[in-house]
Amino acid sequence: MMSRKRGNMKIQTYLTIPGWLFAALVCSMVTGFAMRSDVRAEGVSGLGTLRIVGGDFMPGELAPTRESGRGKIAWRYPHFDQPIELETQTVLSGSFPIPSPTPVALGDFLFDLVDGDRVYGKLLRSKDSRLRIETEYFGEITIPRTSVRHLSPWRDGEAMHFTGPGALKQWTLSGAADSWTSRGRELRTDKSQVSLFRDVDLPNLFQIEAELSWEGKPDFIFAIGVDQQNHDDSESNAYRVEVWEEDVVLLRELPDVAEVIPLGTVADLDGHLSLIVQCNQNDGHVVVLSPEGTRLGEFELPADDYPDVQPAVRLTNLRGNISLESIRVIEITSELLDKTPAASDTVRMKDGSIHTGELRFIDTDEWEIKTQDDVHPIRPGEVVSIHFARGPSQETLPHKTPEEESPEKESPEDETIKDETREEVSIEEPPSSPSGMQVTTHDGTRLTGALDSVSDTGMTLHVDSFDESLEIATDQIARFRVLEPSPGERESSPFILGRLHFPDGRLTGGLVDTDSVDTPTPLRFAPRAAAPVNLLASFSGRMVYRATPPPETEKQRQARREREAAQQKQAARRANQGGVWNVLKRAFGNNTHTSHKQIQSPSMHLRSGEIIPCTVEAIDESGVRFSSELTERTLLPANELKVIQFTHEGHEPSIDVDRRERLLTLPRVRKRNRPTHLVMATNGDMLRCRMISLSADTLLVESRLEKIEIDRSLVAQIIWLQDEADSADADQTPPEEAAQSLAVRAILRNRNRMSMYVERLRDSILSGKHPLLGKTQLKLGDVNELLIGIDIRENEPEQPYSLWSLKDAPEPIIPDPGGGTNAGASSSLVGKQAPEFELDLLEGGHFSLADQRGQVVVLDFWATWCGPCLQAMPMIEGVVSDFEGDDVRLVAVNLQESSDTIRETLERLKISPDVVLDIDGVAAARYQANAIPQTVVIDRAGVIRRLYVGGGPKLGEQLREAITDALGETPPK
Repeated sequence: MMSRKRGNMKIQTYLTIPGWLFAALVCSMVTGFAMRSDVRAEGVSGLGTLRIVGGDFMPGELAPTRESGRGKIAWRYPHFDQPIELETQTVLSGSFPIPSPTPVALGDFLFDLVDGDRVYGKLLRSKDSRLRIETEYFGEITIPRTSVRHLSPWRDGEAMHFTGPGALKQWTLSGAADSWTSRGRELRTDKSQVSLFRDVDLPNLFQIEAELSWEGKPDFIFAIGVDQQNHDDSESNAYRVEVWEEDVVLLRELPDVAEVIPLGTVADLDGHLSLIVQCNQNDGHVVVLSPEGTRLGEFELPADDYPDVQPAVRLTNLRGNISLESIRVIEITSELLDKTPAASDTVRMKDGSIHTGELRFIDTDEWEIKTQDDVHPIRPGEVVSIHFARGPSQETLPHKTPEEESPEKESPEDETIKDETREEVSIEEPPSSPSGMQVTTHDGTRLTGALDSVSDTGMTLHVDSFDESLEIATDQIARFRVLEPSPGERESSPFILGRLHFPDGRLTGGLVDTDSVDTPTPLRFAPRAAAPVNLLASFSGRMVYRATPPPETEKQRQARREREAAQQKQAARRANQGGVWNVLKRAFGNNTHTSHKQIQSPSMHLRSGEIIPCTVEAIDESGVRFSSELTERTLLPANELKVIQFTHEGHEPSIDVDRRERLLTLPRVRKRNRPTHLVMATNGDMLRCRMISLSADTLLVESRLEKIEIDRSLVAQIIWLQDEADSADADQTPPEEAAQSLAVRAILRNRNRMSMYVERLRDSILSGKHPLLGKTQLKLGDVNELLIGIDIRENEPEQPYSLWSLKDAPEPIIPDPGGGTNAGASSSLVGKQAPEFELDLLEGGHFSLADQRGQVVVLDFWATWCGPCLQAMPMIEGVVSDFEGDDVRLVAVNLQESSDTIRETLERLKISPDVVLDIDGVAAARYQANAIPQTVVIDRAGVIRRLYVGGGPKLGEQLREAITDALGETPPK
């Protein structure tokens, strides 16, 4: 007995369950029918998917096996030089996209066989206990009568409502857009708490066949009979397949009662569930069958307060992973839900009559059934269903391995039925050889047997049901599944094992030595339990030996910056002004933050993306001199570098956005003397400068035209400040080797990176050539990940130090002389909160706009070279001085000029406003001061009331009115 508590109700179920419902395990027949004009099945283009024991999978297609390949599967991936050949038992399954238009299964009848197989066709005749059937693809085939379990009208699939799953875009997804993926013909997710929903046109009387698979421990809900609006309460009243700890069950749960049918344990299902549900939605009847026809359970549980016919399904993955491999909906008749005696043939007719006895097929259109009392003629067109008789030894049972089968088989004495007027009908045992593989075609035909071979034209299968070999055309195969997979024997490998990831694929194995220089590329991969293959130059993927820690997220980076900022605040406050020497003293002085740091294993970041562990010996006009075990080269042009790190603790400088913007914005006055480097001290302080040279002891830089020597032991890293234009113009032309070779980039254990065009792999040492570094080599044992098929000249996204490019501060524009007529309300900034900024004051100290709340602030953006600015400044100062008290403050924002130049201009104009230094043009950019003079009036609450561009005779009057309005006073006379 199983039990599970849900709310205040306890649900119990026993293996023997009364009732009348019908759900069953089915394999991969879901894919293929579009028999009516309204059947909805979407074609999906692309390659198939092979799933391998152990969790590996790969896209591709079936390939011919070699002469010695009996019992093997060959699979071709376009970017390997040859197919991978695997022992059949090491494969789980293969699936292929549904073609468009979807193939139609043609035939008068559907023949369900005792082992879960099925074929479609026309019954031609019966002779010697064998049925002769005409099929569309295989021609005429002969099936032992005892292999047929059930026969029902098919009429070219006129009862089909839906087949799929079809294209992912036709389903409604919950969660992120990429939470589900389409792989081959299946829809798959490994995300938690995500679902798929679709209206599959479930009628009142339906049969639904769905195939699900998973890896590891499953935890999902597959709801059948959900309303069109996908309401949660409709799922709770639907028929649901769920995982209860170690059991998979089908249940229906209403407010006060529930019914449950066990479908199998997680261990027994072994990652695969084929489900057939036959249901009468109006009265809540359901039955469960296995693919072989065994009735697993049934119940009747109508929901009086719940609408009867619901057309949709929903698959929810709670945890782990789940794949929806196939789904098919057929409209059925109520008779198919009834129990059928197993002792004799039972024929149900359209008029409701039921005949039980011995069914005889005389020819295509003449059938009869012999009962105990009479012989009744049967018209094939009037048949609803036929259940064939089975003796005690022929009852439908779940498939067993030879070891599980009893060595002794029953041989009843009355194994023949005699008739005085007809020939004897011998009841033969159906074939009972173990089945190795089950193949489903796009039109729904399903066959089980042993794989003989795969050729250019198709797969040859020795079918168990009728002991005959059939070739199934490759383009007709929808899915194949190995019934008893096993990992196979694993031999120890002398090579380093990892996992090869590529688009829609993952294989466990190792890169092995290249035997010949004549191979397509020097990279040769040996999958587990398969012969090695060469990676073609078109291959793109990554070989993962150990997981590389993910790059620092913005949230993590911000947290680190806050920690470091708090540490820096513990240091004494630095002096405000004082020239270059004082700046250097506080940034690179021998203090408690710098004296204990030691140089450890430096590395270089190249503009091409490499991070090379090395010892930097010197930098001069000839370039950077270094040594590294990864490359023979010892000299690089300095303009190829992005960063040199001198300590293990080196990382991108942790500064806020505003400070970074100021550091990377070049003032107008410094455009002729551009800094080229950012030097970071071991205590986190920074200096923008031009590097001249580096020796074993000293770093020589130039800042503001002064040369300064810095003790090398105090330097944590040097960042090259690339101009944005230089970054955009960087040479992206691939070298000549790119057309012939496979390029790789190795991510090493210590996060260093090295790229090369591979030349060979020998003794787990990868050798090649880098277009800049020359001959290079690395040990695979030091590699976390190997990115394969990359463009060496192209940087990876989100590379470290990718944000350190200089940009010029925008040049202010002098407006036309007619400016000043503007009423000051046209700017998009008017009425909005004034952007905050903090700048140094000309006479010392700091100015913060946030500290001015409660005052009216007038900002005057200006420059000494701007004639209209110089004309307007005395007038602006005079207007502001007319207002008494400290309620109004004038702040003149100078754009990118030196202190001496500013003081000279103010003395000449005989004015003395508070002047702040917008050295990098950051404040001007926030206030959109592209034209000067620009005058901004900010009220007591920090809201911009007016913004005037230009001077002119009316500016004084307009400014007076704006200030008065901001103060709420009468304008002064």
